Amino acid sequence: MVFSKEEYNLVEDILLNGNQFNSQQRDFIELFESKTIIAGPGAGKTTSLAAKIILLLRYLHDNLSREGVCIITHTNVAVAEINIALQKAGINSISHPHFIGTIHEFFNHFCVIPFFKKKCKHNEIFFDESEKSDKEYYKHYIGIKNNWIKQEKFQNFYRQIVNRIHDNPLIYNEKLKKIDMINKDDWDKFEKYKENMIKAKFFRKIRGFLKYDDTFLFSKLFLEDINYQRILKKRFKYVFIDEFQDTTSEGINLLGKIFNGPDSIIQMVGDPYQTIMYGQPIPILQEDKIFRMNISNRFGGKVSLPLNKIMPEANIQVQEERESFKPIILIYKDEQSIYQNYKNVLDEYEMENTSFKECDKADKVLIRNRNWASRVKNGVIYSKKKNYKQVSKNIQLKNLIIDFICGKIIDEQMQPQKLKKWITDHPKIHEMNNILLNILKFNLNEDRKKQIRDIINYLLTEKNQVTINVNNSLFREFENMLCQNEDIEQHTSNEINDIFTIHSVKGETLRSALIVNFDDGPFVNILLHQYGILGEANYTYTDKNLLYVALSRVAYLFVFAVHEDKLTEEGKSILESHWDIRKIN
Repeated sequence: MVFSKEEYNLVEDILLNGNQFNSQQRDFIELFESKTIIAGPGAGKTTSLAAKIILLLRYLHDNLSREGVCIITHTNVAVAEINIALQKAGINSISHPHFIGTIHEFFNHFCVIPFFKKKCKHNEIFFDESEKSDKEYYKHYIGIKNNWIKQEKFQNFYRQIVNRIHDNPLIYNEKLKKIDMINKDDWDKFEKYKENMIKAKFFRKIRGFLKYDDTFLFSKLFLEDINYQRILKKRFKYVFIDEFQDTTSEGINLLGKIFNGPDSIIQMVGDPYQTIMYGQPIPILQEDKIFRMNISNRFGGKVSLPLNKIMPEANIQVQEERESFKPIILIYKDEQSIYQNYKNVLDEYEMENTSFKECDKADKVLIRNRNWASRVKNGVIYSKKKNYKQVSKNIQLKNLIIDFICGKIIDEQMQPQKLKKWITDHPKIHEMNNILLNILKFNLNEDRKKQIRDIINYLLTEKNQVTINVNNSLFREFENMLCQNEDIEQHTSNEINDIFTIHSVKGETLRSALIVNFDDGPFVNILLHQYGILGEANYTYTDKNLLYVALSRVAYLFVFAVHEDKLTEEGKSILESHWDIRKIN
């Protein structure tokens, strides 16, 4: 598919402020065959993908085509970015037959909800990672099915089997075409109780109480019907998966099951060398199915040289005119001297270089371990910034009770959302509000515990469930919640704004970055090994990818703090070709 000069002018005005896509980006925009797009740092992946989608949707609209475009993103932030670009191009929303969303949203919408409608005759599902409510349910279920287990002498076994139901995941056994369970801890009695355990867990799920990963379990069940695969395949001609290296392999495999074939164009876009979640496998790539976007607009050659030494597979190319500085290895003896010397380096470059001084990108210290923050900057505590939604203590306590009652009630005739609404709207819950206010004003004494107990038991009795007493663990949670008087502003007041984990800055562009490597951190060994200074080094591909991600964030300058004991004179002489070696006096 080839687009006209006028069409490129449109997307370049919208996305590049009048600048132009380079030849490699244009080749990607006009590429319409199934490929894996390896897009290096600063290669303009997101912008080029947005341009491709804009031009494709305009083409389909102008040709009255009903071929659908499916865009799978890793986060909702990416969804928002693409939607904003589309709106600027006059495409107000992505509507039928097209789709944009995360992989979980895709499978929930097209597989999980239809499965529940067809097989369970309802679509009232919600995702809850709460451990307690699940275990309460499994305890009741197993107790009802096996009344003998409630005897005092079996209490330890009772707890064990409930924990195993919770901890052992359900899977879809494709060979046997049925739901199965994994025996995670090789329990010798697993086969004997397996059927009851599966039923307890599956029955909980088909009532609508799902976990994050259940999306793929129920999608597999739904897609066993080849007709549903055909419907999706027929609807979506074009499938784009953004940040494929961060997308769960289970989801990628399911998408492949649907869309691999001559009738679909499926493109996975991302950078496998930025796979930085521990335990996550690097995607397996077929060289003949790869299209590379490796020209970076982020930094110049002085950053790309050491970057390619550490990750030669990436083969990052740069624009000749792009300016950056020779990275610095800062040799230190005292950890507490690192931070101030890094700041001194920044002052030095601001005095010497106007572009660096006027750059509006941030300078950040990048750490692998959050506990290292106080060692870089004395007395600070690492705290990840969050937008907190303040919820009153009264509402927190009320929600705790409602969730507890939901977990205690087994009602096969009432779906979970309706059950929760029945509890929330019950007159006794409204009556409880005054009791909670008195607890907050005064305290939780025995009388008020009994009042709460009586209200809970009133609802449980209505549903023919076992009642509780004031020794129930609920009241310990109640007391713990009352003791938690932390002030959110106090929590964030000690927060520092220039020390971050490498994971937290993935995808960002920084003006400069400092990386530290304390204790048994692997980064120095990776550096020395890749430059041939160390013959052998024990590190994982994830650690190597982390260093690659940290290095590739910067537009201008990277500073690597290395302890003086780690670097010999011979090592310094080898590194000097790519690095400015400075010792802190």
